[in-house]
Amino acid sequence: MKAATAVATGVAVTAEVLRLYREQERDPLEKALAECADLARSKVLLELFEGKSPTEEQCKAVVERDAKGRPVTLAMKLGTEMHEVARECTQARLGRLRPGGFSLEPRYLYDPATGRWRLVSRAKEQSLLKNGPLSELKGSLVPDVVIHTADPRQALAVYDFKFPCVNIDLQPSWRLYPDDHPLAGLAQNDVYKKALSLTEEPAMISPRLGVIR
Repeated sequence: MKAATAVATGVAVTAEVLRLYREQERDPLEKALAECADLARSKVLLELFEGKSPTEEQCKAVVERDAKGRPVTLAMKLGTEMHEVARECTQARLGRLRPGGFSLEPRYLYDPATGRWRLVSRAKEQSLLKNGPLSELKGSLVPDVVIHTADPRQALAVYDFKFPCVNIDLQPSWRLYPDDHPLAGLAQNDVYKKALSLTEEPAMISPRLGVIR
């Protein structure tokens, strides 16, 4: 997939729907997401470090190996655990605030036949993750939180949790896709915005800092 092709647009929503979201729902939803990020960091660090932040040396240390034998640093392990806590919190909080109008970690895959990104069903995703081939999922997008119209193909806003291991007061940055990725050289937020036809800038959610655009 070429980078120029990878920014094909999704399905746009109407200006009125966006206006109502921004005026009536965005602030309480973002407040809930920020609180979930704070909860995740506090809970994980309380259990593992008695509430203290790890040092830079600790964050870089390899603490285990994944299923393929690749090294997993403490920073990676903490990030995974914090994402899990934040996901559970988000499911509960947004389930009350916007039932049916959000998705957690939906997967979008570029379809060269239509020139658009399509939503991969949970059943198809789980089948590929379990049985393969994983190559079919290469280059797919998996935002942490998508606010939508009850159809994940009609996104209103996209949020990704970012959990720095150290320097949590330093603003995180969006990921740049590496050279071996189909979206090489592109920034994560730019791809989200173009692929899902967003007029709202994608946002990061980070402990203490809250929503960052």
